[in-house]
Amino acid sequence: MYRFNRSPAVPAAAAALTVAIFAVDALTELDVAIAVLYVGVVLMSVWIWPRRGVIAVMLFCMGLTLLAYLISHGFFKDEAALTRCLVSLAAIAITGFLAVKGQDATIALLQREEALNQARSQLAHASRVSTLGELTATIAHEVNQPLAAIVTHGQAGLRWLNREEPVLEEVRRAVDAMQQNAKRASEVIQRIRSMARPSAPTFVPLDVSQISAESCDMLGRELQRLRVKLRLNLPPGLPAVLADKVQLQQVLINLVMNAAQAMHEARTIAPVIEVRCGLTPEGMLFIEVADNGPGFTEEQLKKLFDAFFTTKKEGMGMGLAICRSILESLGGTIVAAHRKPQGALMTVQLPPIQGDEQ
Repeated sequence: MYRFNRSPAVPAAAAALTVAIFAVDALTELDVAIAVLYVGVVLMSVWIWPRRGVIAVMLFCMGLTLLAYLISHGFFKDEAALTRCLVSLAAIAITGFLAVKGQDATIALLQREEALNQARSQLAHASRVSTLGELTATIAHEVNQPLAAIVTHGQAGLRWLNREEPVLEEVRRAVDAMQQNAKRASEVIQRIRSMARPSAPTFVPLDVSQISAESCDMLGRELQRLRVKLRLNLPPGLPAVLADKVQLQQVLINLVMNAAQAMHEARTIAPVIEVRCGLTPEGMLFIEVADNGPGFTEEQLKKLFDAFFTTKKEGMGMGLAICRSILESLGGTIVAAHRKPQGALMTVQLPPIQGDEQ
């Protein structure tokens, strides 16, 4: 929504200007249309009050103009002064009309922008849910593995307790292992919930190396299923980026999944995906996702980020378009290129947090 300026300095300045204009207009005999300066008060009111307030200020200024004319000239006929008064009234009325129309247009534009952002957020959420659907087997494995370990350690602990002389140290180890696996299962479920839950973005400082590692970790089982080898080059100590964690993970998961699926469909021999983070010479953070798959044709590179364009047999063509939208909202970019001698290279660049943003 449109936010009005609540600083007391602006209303105070508007009031002071109003008093000054009225004093000069009413108490001096200058042969100029001083009351025209009320248009400045009307324009200042746009930043203070909504539509009704602006109209009230306009009418108030017109009233002061008439009052000042009566004080300085009374009911005596002075054509020059009357003309100046009418010009001032017309200027104030026209300015008030245009100010109200401009305010209405600004509010309508902001409302449309807000609706567009909501639609983009909903589309991004639908894309995340679709991605989770593709990872059903991976999710089931990631959850089932710690649960199975809990059962195994629980049974072992019972066996140690049921001995004629219970070995409490082994029981303690079994319980500790159960707790660790329960925590691991909880973390997996929490990551899935954060991806599936529709929520407003929360922008916090993030470590791109850590986010990249977590995103790739979520895809570990799926990459094993597709027989894709993953290589990570994620140096620590890089500057943080101000972003929403779920959105940034969505971008990385989409890029890695696209590369893996493309190589699987092309039956690439010894498929490998490399994920690398670092800083450009210009000081921008970058994340590269490279593969040794079929790569892109020149025609595909031109349309790759267009909505509904896809190189997959069963793709929707929205993943990369959403990724670009997310990154541009963060002040970043995404570029696709050929990788020599073979494959595709996706490069994400994001601005690091400046000192005053910490």
